[in-house]
Amino acid sequence: MRAALILALGPALLAGAPPALAAERPDETALRYYASQARTERVAAEAERLARRFPGWTPPADLWSAEPGAEDEDGFWNLLNADRLDALRGAMAERARTEPGWTPSGALAGALARRILRDEVRASGKAGRWSDLATLFDRRRPEIEAGDAEVAWTVAEALARTDRAPEAVALFGAGLASPRASAGERRAGLLRALPLLPMAEIDRLAAGIPADDLAPVRIDLIRARIAAVLHDEAGQAVRPDDLAAFQAYAAAAPDADQAGLVAWYAFKRSDLPEALAWFKRAIARGGDAMVAHGLAHTLLRLGLRREAEDVAYAWREPLVNNALLFIDILERDLTRAVPPAIEPERLRRYAEVTAATASGEGAQALAWYATNTCQFDAALAWFRRAVAWFPKEATVYGYALALQRAGQQRAFVEVVNRYDGLFPRVVGLLFAARSERNSPCDPGPARPAEPAARGAYLDLAPRAEPRGRVPQPDALEAASAPLVRRSDFPLAVAMENDLRAAPAGSPVALAPPRAAARGPTTARRVPGVGPMPYERFGFALLPAWTGETGPSAPSAAERPAPLGTLWSARQAVPADPPARPDTATTGALAAATRRTLP
Repeated sequence: MRAALILALGPALLAGAPPALAAERPDETALRYYASQARTERVAAEAERLARRFPGWTPPADLWSAEPGAEDEDGFWNLLNADRLDALRGAMAERARTEPGWTPSGALAGALARRILRDEVRASGKAGRWSDLATLFDRRRPEIEAGDAEVAWTVAEALARTDRAPEAVALFGAGLASPRASAGERRAGLLRALPLLPMAEIDRLAAGIPADDLAPVRIDLIRARIAAVLHDEAGQAVRPDDLAAFQAYAAAAPDADQAGLVAWYAFKRSDLPEALAWFKRAIARGGDAMVAHGLAHTLLRLGLRREAEDVAYAWREPLVNNALLFIDILERDLTRAVPPAIEPERLRRYAEVTAATASGEGAQALAWYATNTCQFDAALAWFRRAVAWFPKEATVYGYALALQRAGQQRAFVEVVNRYDGLFPRVVGLLFAARSERNSPCDPGPARPAEPAARGAYLDLAPRAEPRGRVPQPDALEAASAPLVRRSDFPLAVAMENDLRAAPAGSPVALAPPRAAARGPTTARRVPGVGPMPYERFGFALLPAWTGETGPSAPSAAERPAPLGTLWSARQAVPADPPARPDTATTGALAAATRRTLP
């Protein structure tokens, strides 16, 4: 049998192994024989002899569990320990061919199955195939629970990532409580669970681990608890001694993320001076744009608006949040009725960022600033872009006022008509009189001094000298005589919306070209919607953004249509109506149709 084993393994045993190792491998035949006879004293003596002769040798793990004949599997175990599974399978197949009836021992077969399972789990985890691992757990749960720690941790992570948190907690708990797990394996399992489970579950898992075993991972646990507080997990708080320990660690760590975490925690507690110091330390160590975002917010809360603006501007490109914050900070000053003096450089870079990011908020802020500093043509240009990028009511209102101020009556009426039904305040401009309230741009002794930075930003249109009054947002009062006659409505509006402006450098598919024609004055864009209340004055909905003017059928996601709509009434009518129609359905359809007719 020994000769057959040597012939079967042959080159597989010697390939890749140093000659000295192959020659010096101890012969464990006697050791296994004594173990199979349960002669413990002879086993101890033989093991002592082998240990003296071969320094570093240890008894095989399956010494007492090996089946009869397992002493001939030494070569197979060597291949398994060398992780040469293909060579092992070939050697086992060769031996089965040369020795009919031979089968591997239970210990060898089980070890091979566990190694294959471990390799499969490791490969799936490395590739992020979490669903496959969750399915594998369902099929081979007993083997996974009885397997090594690495297999259990990886499968538990897969369960947590596939919304099976209770099963993940149970698998983590079973692995941590297993008597086979070493202290290092328990710590590894706990660290594996930290980013996956709520901190309350981590506390329950850690309760079964001795405090001495947890000492090496104390900082990791404190870090996770700080993150839990920042994410508003219920019942979580950082003890002062833990916070002091982590601050000492973060102060010495070269990693900027550790100082940044302390800074965000101080910001969360509204300890702004502490947060400012830690944010600065994190930036000095190479902190990223998110750390700069926290620094800018801290400066803003401390009242250092100019410093916050500079930080947000410097970090605007790596993180869009900083660009948005930069726009918001100066917007407050730009939209004041009497703007403060703003340096030309600040206005220039604000205009550049606004144009580069197609910020509707920034454009409307510059538009109101231009209006309140009597730069009406520039205000009109910025309002046009603000309406194109973010057509909220205040922006459209300002654009309409700018057109009215510029004397572009036809364009003013078309813009109001374009947004009828959406912004009632804008529609109200058609029937309101100009206010007699004094404006900062009116000539006269009461006119205040102009800001120092008048016109010192990126103009998109030539400036003009002040002309007459500038309507303010809240300076209009109702009057008996309307600015336009109601008989002028409904108006036909051009199908192409010239306000559709795409962000710089970002091509946007606009509405398909259509033949030049007088557009309709009504357009039902929502299935089943009847006339809107404002249509009794002749106001009309504009074509959709695609240029469509008729009602559109609801998509599959919208079926069935909402009850009470015309579309639901139509859906209620069978394709082949019966001889005697249902009077209730017919009446509802007729009533809805009457409501739809203009």
